[in-house]
Amino acid sequence: MNRPDNYVSRVLCFPHVQCRELDERLKKLVDAGFTSLVEEGMLFLGMRVLGKGYSSIVVLAENRDYGLGALKVRRLDSRRESLIGEALMLSEASKLGVAPKVFWYDADFIFMEYLNPSRCQPFTQVLTKVLEEGGLEELKILISKVFETIYILDKKGLYHRELNRPGTHIMICGESVRIIDWESASSVGRPSGLAQVVSFLLYRYKYSDMIRERLGVKVDLVKRKLREYKNTLSENDFEAIKLYFGLTR
Repeated sequence: MNRPDNYVSRVLCFPHVQCRELDERLKKLVDAGFTSLVEEGMLFLGMRVLGKGYSSIVVLAENRDYGLGALKVRRLDSRRESLIGEALMLSEASKLGVAPKVFWYDADFIFMEYLNPSRCQPFTQVLTKVLEEGGLEELKILISKVFETIYILDKKGLYHRELNRPGTHIMICGESVRIIDWESASSVGRPSGLAQVVSFLLYRYKYSDMIRERLGVKVDLVKRKLREYKNTLSENDFEAIKLYFGLTR
């Protein structure tokens, strides 16, 4: 890291190849204990990354204190001036056990737990496989786990804002669920994460009809109870939603 190669320069200067901020950014990482950036993940504009977005890219990194982790790097063309707000929201969610652990952050970087794709897969990918190959009980368990995770966030007032697209934000890691990509999250306003996920499953997922049929979803009752739930966030209303969705008896 003390002598950056082309990959390090491209990551820290993205979307540019070189930049005047390189030395300052590199010093931050070296001082924080980073020893290398690892070329891993999908191919994006000629380099390997774990993820990409309008305001940041994510790469695999090695730190002498924490080992391998995912390093989110603020893009130089980002309209966001800092990643600190996202890091704080992510930290709150990680304390609840529903998001990757945060190891270190500043205005330009967030270093967090790496969700290895060998054990963590997007919710919609797992859901599709269960619908095509699994049984009814497996389907109920999977959706229940996701609902319960989102309920934790709603109760704590953490509004992710992008769970209407759960395929890229909800990860299934064995028996646990992790929510990622917190850049749009807020603790202001009334959380509606559960409503977003329910709406996706009932109307916008490619197998919505199959879910409604297999689970015997009482759509009108689910919608009515969701309206009440948004005002109360009560456990009784949450359990009623699960009941009308066909997840419990």
